[in-house]
Amino acid sequence: ASVQYGLLDRYIVNVGVRGDGNSRFGADHRYGLFPSVSTRWRVSGEPFMKSFKFLDDFSFRASYGQSGNAPTRDYSFYNLYNNFNWTYLGQSGVYSSNIQLDNLRFEKTAGTNVGLNLIMFKNRVNLDIEVYRNRTTNLLFPALQIPSFNGYSSISQNGGTLDNQGYEVGFNFTPLKTKNWTVDFAFNLAHNENVVRSLSPFVSLTTGNTNQNGEYLATLQPNNPLGSIYGYRYLGVYKDASQTIATDANGQQIIGPTGQPVQMRFNYPQTDYLFQPGDAKYDDINHDGVIDYRDVIYLGNGNPKLTGGFGPTITYKRNWRLNAFFSYRQGFDLVNNTMITTTNMSGYNNQSTAVLRRWRQPGDETDIPRALFNRGYNWLGSSRYVQDGSFIKLTSVTLRYNLDQTLAKKLGVKNASIYGTGQNLYTWTKYLGQDPEVSPRSSDIYRRAIDNSTTPANKVYTIGLTGTF
Repeated sequence: ASVQYGLLDRYIVNVGVRGDGNSRFGADHRYGLFPSVSTRWRVSGEPFMKSFKFLDDFSFRASYGQSGNAPTRDYSFYNLYNNFNWTYLGQSGVYSSNIQLDNLRFEKTAGTNVGLNLIMFKNRVNLDIEVYRNRTTNLLFPALQIPSFNGYSSISQNGGTLDNQGYEVGFNFTPLKTKNWTVDFAFNLAHNENVVRSLSPFVSLTTGNTNQNGEYLATLQPNNPLGSIYGYRYLGVYKDASQTIATDANGQQIIGPTGQPVQMRFNYPQTDYLFQPGDAKYDDINHDGVIDYRDVIYLGNGNPKLTGGFGPTITYKRNWRLNAFFSYRQGFDLVNNTMITTTNMSGYNNQSTAVLRRWRQPGDETDIPRALFNRGYNWLGSSRYVQDGSFIKLTSVTLRYNLDQTLAKKLGVKNASIYGTGQNLYTWTKYLGQDPEVSPRSSDIYRRAIDNSTTPANKVYTIGLTGTF
């Protein structure tokens, strides 16, 4: 139900409430009420704004609303039992297959938006700005891991708070408008981030094993955004035996209890691998002579700082129209997983020609470690494979010709047009992989942007003819 009230075409208030019921919840939490309210103040309609003749419309708006999300699993509030597939003493047994969840609740999102709209110079300039913050409480986790001595390995549970916040800007401008020519320009940008505020103690704060080649660590930290990438800092290759000696913070060799220089190791004492000439060199952050979890650092984030698009539309005599649109993402990092698989020289996969410059003998200076089949730690998750994915893409170009009405009628149609379109035409980027347009999985709280060189968007060229009869 909703009610709207307007006064003097300047003040508008809309109040609403929605009631939801869902049989996937227990009896005590089956129903939820979700209110909303929005307001708009058209400043340009005020008497004191009459002297600003160039203003077509100037307004502020604000809104607040709640919504609810239910789990996808049915009958979670029942304790279900199943039969065993075998018998004992001629009798079949039963076991509890589903834990009874009486306290599961709606995942609730409360959103606040504040914005303004400005239209000037007979609709030739249009600016729209909006700032928002959506807070989701009682986050639904469908399979939280719990100790198996409870009789179950996982349960569904509410457990956390997440903020989704940012801003959006849209700008449309008509710099040229004559009898024959019209040039319009559109631009938009957006910034968005997801920030964890709190989490259930049953939620694992990390995933990924930095002791394994090719893996990165993802960490959930309260008051920090999702999508961060953690791993080792890559420093190149040990070109000879002298470089494998551990050094302290002052650059001096570390001497062991026997009086001999300490050689760099990996994950001592669990693995205790001694780095050799030609091996990958990682930054020993704490200068203890061991590369392990204590040397894992923040390497980047897969969420773009800015996304958006822009492009012109040029019209000539209402017959010809040229439209181009560029999209962009700026300030995000990708794990180039294809680079990992094609340069690790550790298995039977095809390798990149880059491995031809690998380390082969003491003294070689290169950024590619030596070849080690099925051993070594030359391709640990590190800054070596984390790259800036920023790009600008020519998404589409369309040229359209509208036939004159007289010519269209001679052809037996009311209106007709011929057009040609090109899509996904070109991408400007410094990223070394196949296509930087990679997004983390939105449903994964540990999400990281990983490029596996899946098939990129095809270039598409279309020629068409449209008409109305």
